[in-house]
Amino acid sequence: MIFTDPVFLFLFLPATLFAFYLALLTRGSNEALLVLFVASIIFYVPYGLSSAVLLAAALLVNFSVANALLNMEDNHPYRRTVYGVGQTYNIASLCYFKYKIVTVLFGAENGAMTDFAGIAIPAGISFYTFHQAAFLADAYAREKNVVEFFAGARSLVGGFWAFCRYGAFVSFFPQLIIGPISYLHEFHPQVRSRTFVGLNPMDIAVGLAFVSIGMFKKVVIADNLAPTADLVFGVAQTGAVMDPARAWIGAFSYMAQLYFDFSGYSDMALGLARMFGLRYPVNFFSPLKATGIIDYYRRWHMTLTRVIARFLYTPLSIAGTRYSVKNRLSPVTGQVLSLWLPVLINFQVISLWHGATWTFVAFGLMHGVWYAAEAEIRASQKYKTLRARTSPVIRMFVERAIFTLLLCLTLVMFRSETIGAAFHLYAQMFAASIQAPPAFALRNPVAMLLFAFAIIYLLPNGVELMRRYRPAIMTYENVSYGFAFLRNIWRPSWAWAAFAAVLTVSSLHFVSRQPPFLYQGF
Repeated sequence: MIFTDPVFLFLFLPATLFAFYLALLTRGSNEALLVLFVASIIFYVPYGLSSAVLLAAALLVNFSVANALLNMEDNHPYRRTVYGVGQTYNIASLCYFKYKIVTVLFGAENGAMTDFAGIAIPAGISFYTFHQAAFLADAYAREKNVVEFFAGARSLVGGFWAFCRYGAFVSFFPQLIIGPISYLHEFHPQVRSRTFVGLNPMDIAVGLAFVSIGMFKKVVIADNLAPTADLVFGVAQTGAVMDPARAWIGAFSYMAQLYFDFSGYSDMALGLARMFGLRYPVNFFSPLKATGIIDYYRRWHMTLTRVIARFLYTPLSIAGTRYSVKNRLSPVTGQVLSLWLPVLINFQVISLWHGATWTFVAFGLMHGVWYAAEAEIRASQKYKTLRARTSPVIRMFVERAIFTLLLCLTLVMFRSETIGAAFHLYAQMFAASIQAPPAFALRNPVAMLLFAFAIIYLLPNGVELMRRYRPAIMTYENVSYGFAFLRNIWRPSWAWAAFAAVLTVSSLHFVSRQPPFLYQGF
């Protein structure tokens, strides 16, 4: 199921809400979380029985490893080994099923083993694998919420309820397929609080508002930008000549499509979780209003950014800094080891996380070099002097214009099927104006683009709109660009209910198309 499916919206979701609150009000939080766990498995089964079996196996392995880590003394000789086995399982299963390593290494002649590796990529495997990897790290460190979460797990009954709580935490359907990737210290205090055991009408109101906004972004905006982007990138793949204006329109259409597709999912995920009384971390906070790539990655896929930084960038940067200091390396060499190399590796992992293709490798290299170069520029004395002498407003517009242009160009590589197709589209974008056969009429695509970018730059995002009602957990504290009077204006009123109804009805007009969210492919 996907969030925009009428079966999900009008059957699965109401039934799950009813069963959840019935269990919560009559039995308690453990029983309510069991309902969420079972409902999430039902939600996931349509993605494939083999995928559901793999998810169940991952839950059992990580739960068992975490339980073992908590029951072992810190100085136990095999504790680190047990932790390594758990994380190795997570990484190996991700690589095996997502990147088809067996197929690459052994070829198609190896029969059943290769065929098993060749199944469709299990939905959400990237997200729930990182989710559980972070959880195991917290279990190894004996984070207090993990310890409390496993209270009583040594007994058969206590272990059953602990596993149900863990299953609900990892597989909760609003965040299972495309995130956000949450930590247990964000989830556990909420389900242990007194306010969780009850029905709060405000949770339903805020949740429905998020769902209506997110659905409109996905179905009405993103899916109506998709045909233009698909046509232009399809033409580029064939190597055909294209008018520069149409090439730029196609590139910006994909940029806006990806933005609204992921933004729509993120809003719906926050809204669905809130309807069950849970606040999840913000994963998307107006990234196209960023003034540079550093600002961008604090706003785009924020929970993935923090997990990659925790496991990869920060340890590499610390190790590089220590090595440089210990060996008294030159400042330039030290900067390479403590910043450039960790950043380049970090972005290669992020890009390959999307898929093992050369276009993603090139995209990661582009963003890695861009990120490191921007960090150097912003730390330079010349930039600091320029910053002190220029107007913040003018500087913001100039930096945003540069950022938008560069991001659009790098996303051409991200979207293209091959590096050759990407460079062909670059050639069309920067070619002198030619009389090429028009690939499509300009009127509707341009109007759709103007509508999309007007929303991006002029309106607040959902979290800003409903900030006074604490709609989510702030992953990073970001500057709220845009018109201040438009923030915090949402109220649980009839006027806003009517507005949400208009968005929902508009979305239902297009919902029969049912294209999946783009990030489901990653």
